[in-house]
Amino acid sequence: MRNQIDRLGRNVKGTARALTTRFTFLGLILTATAVACSGGSAEVQAQHAVIAIYHHVSESTPRSTSLTPDELRTQLEYLRDNDFEVWHLDRVLDALQNQEDMPERVAVLTFDDAYESIYTTGLPMLQEFGYPMTLFVSTQPVDDNQSGYLSWDQIREMADAGVIIANHMVTHPHMIDALPEESEADRLQRMRDELLHAQERIREETGQDHKIMAYPYGEFDNALTEMIEELGFVGLAQNSGAVGYHSDFTALPRFPLAGFYADIDTASTKLQSLAFEIKVQEPRSPITDSRRPAVTLQLAGDFNVSQLGCYAGGEPLQLDWIDREAVHFTIQPAAGRTFDARRFGYICTAPKRGTNRYYWFNKFWARPTPTNAD
Repeated sequence: MRNQIDRLGRNVKGTARALTTRFTFLGLILTATAVACSGGSAEVQAQHAVIAIYHHVSESTPRSTSLTPDELRTQLEYLRDNDFEVWHLDRVLDALQNQEDMPERVAVLTFDDAYESIYTTGLPMLQEFGYPMTLFVSTQPVDDNQSGYLSWDQIREMADAGVIIANHMVTHPHMIDALPEESEADRLQRMRDELLHAQERIREETGQDHKIMAYPYGEFDNALTEMIEELGFVGLAQNSGAVGYHSDFTALPRFPLAGFYADIDTASTKLQSLAFEIKVQEPRSPITDSRRPAVTLQLAGDFNVSQLGCYAGGEPLQLDWIDREAVHFTIQPAAGRTFDARRFGYICTAPKRGTNRYYWFNKFWARPTPTNAD
């Protein structure tokens, strides 16, 4: 009887091992299939946040850079009613760079240029909701007491109330433009000097010394991002997109939510967006002299490749596949479609599997002003 029991035990163990092997093999097959269908890696999707950018909060300033007080209130109510946590910018940057756990929905609110309406209208409304904010200051208009801009007394009051005061250069320059007869080395030195001077003025006036800067007009190039990294700064741009663990911290995207984009139906989709992991972006630089530049991308995330779409000027772009399974492709507008603006972009989106949220990436392009221009 003892021998029969031993044999039975060995048979049961052998069967269990066989089943375990089969289920493990089946699990590997299912995992590989899911990765191939999703267009991403087997890793858990990187945590993410959305950084919003505003300028004026007013009904009387240029519509392209303004949202009305009612529009801002509607956006803040949306954040409150849809379980968003609104964090300070430095807290989000630390969490992303250290790949810390984060809530499912995190938003950051930033304001550029230190306009009066940010203090008179924007700040009181954010304080009503208990939401923090960051103010990017170009220091020369403040030093010159320029009409329509805040004073240092008002900025210090905001700083004392918990607002992050960060760097937006001295003169709000087109950083990618050289002056006439200026060498590349001289342009970069001028930008370095201006960045550090603005940082010193902010430190002198507010006591804050966050090494965070926002590129004026959202314009940057590879030389500038290398400078930012060398100086230990984080750089923020203005092209749309969410941020995640794998984002480029020398040129983080922000969603403009003013003008046409202030409408809550448009803004809500962006506030809910997620960050692709950008495995390949060639060229990385946004600088181009073409009216229809091409870019090669490789994207990762929890999405179905068949639902990935890319657009330029609201028109769909053809994806020329290098490796569909790896989601590696090139996009370029059709021969008859060109872009004449100084700044433009291509947007790629895909819905996250099982949700109504979208991965979002904007390939930003910019054309410097020629140095021989009149």
